[in-house]
Amino acid sequence: MSVLRYKLWADLRLAKSRSLLAAVNMAIGIFSVGMLFGMVALMLSNMDAAHRASQPSHINLILRGAAPVKLLQEISAVPGVAGVDTINPLPVRYRKSGSDEWLDATLMLRDDYRAQRYDLTELQAGNWPAAGQLAVENLSLAQTGLALGDSVEFQSASGSQTFELSGVLRHPFVKPPKFGGQVHFFASREAAKTFGLPAGYFRQLLVQLRPPYSAEAAAELATRLRILLAAKQAPVAVTLQQDPDRHWGRRFVAGINAVLQVMALASLGLAGALIFNTVAAHLAQQTEQIGVMKALGGGSLRIAWLYLSEVTLLAVAALAMAVPPALYGADWAARRLLALFNVPGGAFQVSNEAIIWMVGGGLAVPLLAALPPVWRASGMTVREALAHYGLPADFGANRFDRMVEAVGARLLPTLYATALGNLFRRKTRLLLTQSVLIAAGVMLMVLCALIASLNLTLDNEAARTRYALKLSFSPDQAEDKVYAIAGSVPVVQGVSIWQRLPVEIGRQGQALTQSGSLGMQIMALPAASALYQPYIEAGRWLQADDAGEHRLVLNADTAAANRITTGDSVDVTIDGKVQRWQVIGLYRWLAGNNFMVEPVYAPLETIRKQQGGKRLASYALLAADAEDELQEQALLWVLKQRFEAAGVMLDSYGSEAKLAQRQFSRNQFESVLGTLWGLAAMVAAIGGIGLSGTLSIGVLQRVKEIGVLRAIGAPSPAVFRLFALEGLLHGILAWSLSVPLAYRAGHPLADLLGRTMMNVELDYCFDHAAAGYWLLIVLTLSLLAAYWPARQAERLTIRECLAH
Repeated sequence: MSVLRYKLWADLRLAKSRSLLAAVNMAIGIFSVGMLFGMVALMLSNMDAAHRASQPSHINLILRGAAPVKLLQEISAVPGVAGVDTINPLPVRYRKSGSDEWLDATLMLRDDYRAQRYDLTELQAGNWPAAGQLAVENLSLAQTGLALGDSVEFQSASGSQTFELSGVLRHPFVKPPKFGGQVHFFASREAAKTFGLPAGYFRQLLVQLRPPYSAEAAAELATRLRILLAAKQAPVAVTLQQDPDRHWGRRFVAGINAVLQVMALASLGLAGALIFNTVAAHLAQQTEQIGVMKALGGGSLRIAWLYLSEVTLLAVAALAMAVPPALYGADWAARRLLALFNVPGGAFQVSNEAIIWMVGGGLAVPLLAALPPVWRASGMTVREALAHYGLPADFGANRFDRMVEAVGARLLPTLYATALGNLFRRKTRLLLTQSVLIAAGVMLMVLCALIASLNLTLDNEAARTRYALKLSFSPDQAEDKVYAIAGSVPVVQGVSIWQRLPVEIGRQGQALTQSGSLGMQIMALPAASALYQPYIEAGRWLQADDAGEHRLVLNADTAAANRITTGDSVDVTIDGKVQRWQVIGLYRWLAGNNFMVEPVYAPLETIRKQQGGKRLASYALLAADAEDELQEQALLWVLKQRFEAAGVMLDSYGSEAKLAQRQFSRNQFESVLGTLWGLAAMVAAIGGIGLSGTLSIGVLQRVKEIGVLRAIGAPSPAVFRLFALEGLLHGILAWSLSVPLAYRAGHPLADLLGRTMMNVELDYCFDHAAAGYWLLIVLTLSLLAAYWPARQAERLTIRECLAH
């Protein structure tokens, strides 16, 4: 072994604590990058693969009623149609064997599960449903607590019917129960008659285009099909377009993961800053050794290679610590999030992209961070190196240093003043250590601001929503009947009737680009209604004098995508009639996600005038005193009983309680918030380890000073308090700087995360309590980080110090 290699191993062996801290810092950053980049890669690849395997329909049309199968021949003849398939979704009520409670669900009927063409339902356990049997959807299985072989009772047109649960299926497009999705069952065509669906009809149409696929061609064909079905008295309620190669949930996932990846790279960069700090201090301690090596003929490149080799070995050790848990963590996190979108994870998978990022970043970042101090130290002359005496004695040479000394001398006891001076003694090291602690504090407080802003936004939306329940009817019901039944419940204080209609909106001969993935529909409500008003971003909301006028309120994102402003006119097609309507307002869509039909608000009086005075109800909004979610659910149950007794089935998809919907909206954040909290904790850990390393380096570089202090009578507890106070001052300084930074950065970052995760601009609110939480955390972290270095200093004897 050469002398330089012996020195390399000796440096690592003699400074075990410092080497371990440096390797752990790098490992945390590498782990963050590997886990998050791996999670993203595995999620997106699995989602897209599962999507392609399901033979996705390009156009999915959900009808307002049932259409005869004979229409399929005419639909197949429309230019551009490559093939069609059908499904029959039905709202049903069920109860488990031995239970008295009836629950809402959706029953999916297919003619032949072995001859599916598009949106393939996959058998995961048991058997395909046959006569007298049914299957349950994978996500619904855990929610219901059912098991194969259980009996499930359904309400049907001919009375209660019991089916045996024979299989578990996976449907490629099911809203997660955590986000408000319903229980889904599957039955064979033999069950259609039982539930009142005559043979030879369908309620949902799946269409594929002739290649090549394009979103524009799909939108154009969807418009032609909607017009055709409306002409055949089979109007479309919901339109969904799907890219055949990209999963429908990809936009939501990709946007969130982009934020997480940036934060993971930032954590690796912060670890690199601490590597710079550690290497610079190590080289400052070995300056005389560098001078000796140069005097004995060591060249600058040779010496640089020596110290960069040390950093490389530490980086390799960090990779060894970080790569296995990062790969397992990426697979675990991807499976957990894929389950929300009903995508199977399969066998354990390793992300090659994660390995590339970890190896590339794990080697490049430490070497790049170490290069400046190594290059500077290896370039010193023999005279400069041998004339170096450790820590500089020039503190107090500038105005800032003198101000620090003056403040300490005037306001603080001697020990505190010394700790304050030591804090600012090495400003570069202070800056790098503080950068990590400040970053952790800013992340924590911005996350708290994000949660507070989310809650404020949902509270403000609830304040604009003055109804407790929204009841949905499919098909539409007579308005007088709805008023009579809803008014029979004493706690109901007011009822507002809304009507929905399929709509086509265009401008200058082109259909509008929509922000809602399930298409648009007119939501007609009384112009003077006060039970609901969305957040109006531009223009105004409907008023009493808009009754009978052709005026509408449009989604702000859709308006921006089509360069529409308030006052502009658009072409609105309702029931085959094209009319010019004026856009009077633009609303912000809080519930915008992949599972929503985009509403276009219009006066109910205008729609009824156009329809010849028909008084139908698609929705009933009920004002009632309901203080919590349990009271809302109890009221909803009572109303369902009243309506069903009158022969009216509520549409379980559209019927909702206000507080429950608030929780479903918040649930969309939970998995992401957990990851963000984990990242903030890892950055805080990097900061704590870095602070401990900084103080340990300070102990090593001030050994002779400690000896002088002990020689003039300083007791061990005083030495301990000196370094503990320095760590505490680090924490106080980091807190005082991170609070204003978080206050300034919180608004734009919360806005960015809100738009990424929910496609809305959150109502911003800074959580002032978070500043108090961070103060407690950073002080605790600082004291824990300072404990071991302070103990090291306390244990040094006078002989050890003066012999250093």
